[in-house]
Amino acid sequence: MTSSRRGPTAKPFGTGRIIFWRGGSLWIGHAGEETGFHEHHAIQVTLTLSGDPVRFRTPGQAWTPYAAAIVAAHQSHAFEAHGELVALVFSEPESLEGRALRERYPEGVSALDADEFSGLAARLATLYAQNATDEELVDCARAVTTKLSSVHLSSAKPLDKRIVRAIDILRERITDTVTMTEIAEAVHLSPERFRHLFLQETGIRFRPYVLWLRLELAVAMYGAGSSLTAASHAGGFADSAHFSRTFKRMFGVTAIGVQRA
Repeated sequence: MTSSRRGPTAKPFGTGRIIFWRGGSLWIGHAGEETGFHEHHAIQVTLTLSGDPVRFRTPGQAWTPYAAAIVAAHQSHAFEAHGELVALVFSEPESLEGRALRERYPEGVSALDADEFSGLAARLATLYAQNATDEELVDCARAVTTKLSSVHLSSAKPLDKRIVRAIDILRERITDTVTMTEIAEAVHLSPERFRHLFLQETGIRFRPYVLWLRLELAVAMYGAGSSLTAASHAGGFADSAHFSRTFKRMFGVTAIGVQRA
């Protein structure tokens, strides 16, 4: 999230912190500008930390208030919470917890029981106010998804081991030029079989998934203080404009809306 306007067309999304870990991320802070319609690969749990509800809408629908909500992977939506302290906890659908959540919430924006998460929400708000370490915030954020998915973890189908290996290789080589054929060969599958299996297991095609991983890397670096240009290049984007366009398509706000407070 960001706290300042940079240029006449930049609109601040909010002020806060963004922390990534393998399989998810936490975006926490005070929201500002509402987003446009967007969709991303991650499953998004949203908690209001300051009392008043946030609002979501999907295409063709009116704004709806939520004290706590979950947005399915690849669900087009817009979001607003002007001035509210909020926590957005993202989970990768191919993670174990993400697979349990994807089975339970396959589409749409769904209300969650805010009372069930009141303790964790209060803890997140306190940690944020105290400028807690990344590790403390991550532990609390991951407890949110664990609590939500724990009932369904035992029934979640494990990710195919070949796709697990493919994702590991992709993460190791994300700064290089990687082709689907190379990854398919590395996990001993034909390109066509790999194409179908990857989509089946992750819910996303190979190339968009590579782009998602590159975006995550660039956002993490930018949020940690790197310049927009440096973060863009680190993520494998041709330039900052390409990174910014991709970011806005997936998160509904400008790329300069990502900056550690």
